[in-house]
Amino acid sequence: MVHGWYNTQFRCLAIADNRASLYDQRLKIELSGKYMLRIFIFVLALVLGQTSAMATSLFSAEVVLDDSDAATEQAAKEAAFVDVLIRASGQSEVGNNPVIQKTLPTVNQYITQLGYGDVDGQRSLVLGFDDRKIRTLLTQSQATYWGTPRPEILFWLVEDNASQRNVVWEQSVSPLINELKAEGERRGLPVLMPVGDFDDVVAVSIPDLWGGFAGPIAQASARYNPAGVAVVKVRNNGISWQLFPNAASIGKDAPVEGRASGVPEQAFATMIDEMADFYSARLAVNLGVADSDAKVLEVSGLDDAEDFFVIERTLKGLNSVASLRLESIIEGTATFRVSLLASEDIFHNEMMVDRRLRRVEALPEPVIEETTSPLVTESVDGVIVPVEPTPVAEPVEAAIQYEWIG
Repeated sequence: MVHGWYNTQFRCLAIADNRASLYDQRLKIELSGKYMLRIFIFVLALVLGQTSAMATSLFSAEVVLDDSDAATEQAAKEAAFVDVLIRASGQSEVGNNPVIQKTLPTVNQYITQLGYGDVDGQRSLVLGFDDRKIRTLLTQSQATYWGTPRPEILFWLVEDNASQRNVVWEQSVSPLINELKAEGERRGLPVLMPVGDFDDVVAVSIPDLWGGFAGPIAQASARYNPAGVAVVKVRNNGISWQLFPNAASIGKDAPVEGRASGVPEQAFATMIDEMADFYSARLAVNLGVADSDAKVLEVSGLDDAEDFFVIERTLKGLNSVASLRLESIIEGTATFRVSLLASEDIFHNEMMVDRRLRRVEALPEPVIEETTSPLVTESVDGVIVPVEPTPVAEPVEAAIQYEWIG
């Protein structure tokens, strides 16, 4: 009896221990799962935060003000606007686009934030621009748009001081780092710098970098997981550089090479422009012309080809017109698709400056089209016969109409 009682108690304790052990294991799994989920959420938030920060920086700028004059501030706004357009489009020459040039005097309509700051003791203008309007403008100007995320480039800088050569690390106290990062920010090209710890020093040597040896450079760069890798030789009178656009294929693809003269600040600007142009040519999207917001414009009274060419030149020269496309010429009436940079009222005011034009007020005329509804039938003296669908009037897009009276 005693032995039986002890055996029963031991079995109960064993079952309890097993249940406790299973509970502990399940609890560990649940806690581990929650921990991993938190890590995933944290990493995701970090990545999205970096992407959001990059997207925000694309449409903001800071410009030093030489004085408090209104003309100076307007010039600063226009300069900041062009900087943002270059960054967003990926095109270093986008500021010379005729459509962009037309918008500069009306830069205020693109500004969403305005404030004042300080840059090295000088008063500055801090601006934020409307990303949606920027995209629309780039579309109207038939420019490209380079969105996010953008390729991160790891820069190995080797400074040659005639007597010796040194690698510029992230932890180095060197003005070259800030100058390089500032140029990268100007073009929206993320700049990474090697930290210069034991792993970096062991993985690659100065002769490896100076000689452009792909194997050690690829091995030392892998830990940073960059999109591309650049090796830059900095001398007193300029720089020379190699860009491996795809870090995963270093040694397989030929690098992009370049040179730039001048002090590092000027040379870095030239180098970053060339690198950003290289990547944007491959990654930016050609937006084309936005027909969805275009207006139909009809100009009647054109007696001959000379009249047509005059009105076409007139329209293209208006500050409110971004793009113009001829759709048809029928019996002296030219129909255009016109994309406007301003309101119709501003467009009309510009048109009325030319006394050879007169605005025509007209209501849209309906177009009669057959419905696409199912066949309708009715009974006539007990016989089922089809009934023709009733035509419906569908309004067409109202055109802006002018008459040429020149």
